[in-house]
Amino acid sequence: MKIVHGVFAAFMLLGFAFLPLPAKADTEAQKFLESIYKRYIGPDTPGISLDTKEALLSYFTPELAAMIAADGARAEKENEPPTLDGDPFVFAQDWDIKNVAVKVKDTGPGKAVGTATFTNFGETQEIVLNLVKMPIGWRIDDIQWPDGTLRDLYKNGIPEKESAPDTRKL
Repeated sequence: MKIVHGVFAAFMLLGFAFLPLPAKADTEAQKFLESIYKRYIGPDTPGISLDTKEALLSYFTPELAAMIAADGARAEKENEPPTLDGDPFVFAQDWDIKNVAVKVKDTGPGKAVGTATFTNFGETQEIVLNLVKMPIGWRIDDIQWPDGTLRDLYKNGIPEKESAPDTRKL
């Protein structure tokens, strides 16, 4: 009987050895977000310019990049500010970023959620970034701010001119 229990225990331990480990975030996703936020640390840092389609595609999924680019073209044509009238990565038009921490968690095959926490002019901020792994690397599919998301800005089309002052601010 002791042999049966010993064999059973050995099989149990061996079985645990082959169980998959809990999903750990892809290190490339972590590096991707860290590369973004390191460009914002400190006063008078340039951040990331998103003024070309190529730049947008370097950070966002093609669908989200197309939304941002189309709105930028519309705004330029109408000589107005774009719907996204600020920096999406720091939820502000101006910044003095300190104490940056970036964490990434897998949420499924080819998907992850990143959380960036930092202080901007002494105020603590938390930005949540939905990531998708594409053949060219990780890209942002949405950004969640305290009062909405990047996709929410474009969800129902471009805001009408009458509502522009309230809907254009981050």
